[in-house]
Amino acid sequence: MKRIALNRPPLPKLPMEGGCHCGAVRYGVTARPMAVNACHCDDCKRLAGGPFGLYLHVAKDALQVSGGARDVFTRTGGSGNAIPVERCAVCGTRMWHLPAVAPDLVILCAGTLDDSTWAVPTSHIFIEYAAADAVAAEDAIAVESFQTTRPALWARFSEIYP
Repeated sequence: MKRIALNRPPLPKLPMEGGCHCGAVRYGVTARPMAVNACHCDDCKRLAGGPFGLYLHVAKDALQVSGGARDVFTRTGGSGNAIPVERCAVCGTRMWHLPAVAPDLVILCAGTLDDSTWAVPTSHIFIEYAAADAVAAEDAIAVESFQTTRPALWARFSEIYP
């Protein structure tokens, strides 16, 4: 994975708002995220329809959802754990993951934010599956096979955004 230098944009003011493609599901994030993570595993690439999935790690009690019916499908992660995924029941936009092993955590799909321009990954996982042209900021942590813990990703985010 190629490394690049960049000037990171600042974190946005809270609440951060977002929603699905059709507007039926809306949400606000009322607390600072714990990470901005890019996952390069094949599942996330397929789910995102792109070269990686881009996610915010958010405390579950900081996600305030308004309106819109959601449905859930459950996928099996690379760890073998079940991961419920919520999406808009109307347009199908994937909104967030609710990892069963971390019931107080929401893995929010960054592309659903009203403004995701600031969301530059502070961590990359499963980089052995990254596209040949993948790049990472030189200050981001890059991990093969997710051989680390979420707190390590959160610590790097806090170092970058004190």
